[in-house]
Amino acid sequence: MKTIYDLMLEAQQGAFASAMAKEFGLSFEQQSKAFEAMMPAFWQGMRRSAADPFGVAAFWQQVGSGQYRSYFDNPLAAMTPSARAEGDGMLERMFGSPEVAKAVALQVEASTGIAQDVVRRMMPVMANMMMGGVQRQTETYDNPFLAMMREMTGAASKPKPRPEKRPDLPFVTLMESFLGKEKEPEPEPGPMTNEEVIDRLFDAGKSMQDSYRKSMELIFDRFAGPAKKD
Repeated sequence: MKTIYDLMLEAQQGAFASAMAKEFGLSFEQQSKAFEAMMPAFWQGMRRSAADPFGVAAFWQQVGSGQYRSYFDNPLAAMTPSARAEGDGMLERMFGSPEVAKAVALQVEASTGIAQDVVRRMMPVMANMMMGGVQRQTETYDNPFLAMMREMTGAASKPKPRPEKRPDLPFVTLMESFLGKEKEPEPEPGPMTNEEVIDRLFDAGKSMQDSYRKSMELIFDRFAGPAKKD
């Protein structure tokens, strides 16, 4: 499954990245660096939303609405004034406050050299495209996003707890082999948690150095408090 970063770069065969670079006066390389530098912030925002019992259902219902899909199909539509306003609304829901968005823009500037005011204007467009990418992923067969949305919207039954794997005891295995007893099949993996789904979508921000990802986490901790631990 592709990550959001991959989808951003490949959107409309690279047309989105090219359009963004032209819109904000950046080179393609600068645009790619900006995408990469923003991913840990979007990951943190979405992961914290997924951990919030009051906000997670609304978030996945919004993903299931399909309202952002058109932005992914037509990147230029994500740059209109009305679309940017919609993107700002998504940023507020993900980040929790304008102060977080400003701090994120400052951090991206320090990492990429792109002026923070340019980064701040890019962020709502990125939010629209990111949500469009998430909605696109829900359309693929048998993926965790679709299952999660069904659960959040009540279309799926309550997931069963993950089955425990039987300890692999050498003596028992040897006796079963001697007696001709077949080894029990491995239990099927249980449903993914909200946080695991988000981590998979962003590949846990692995494209950036640990120190940079930690700096983004500290921004959210400063304004919203530490994230809840699993």
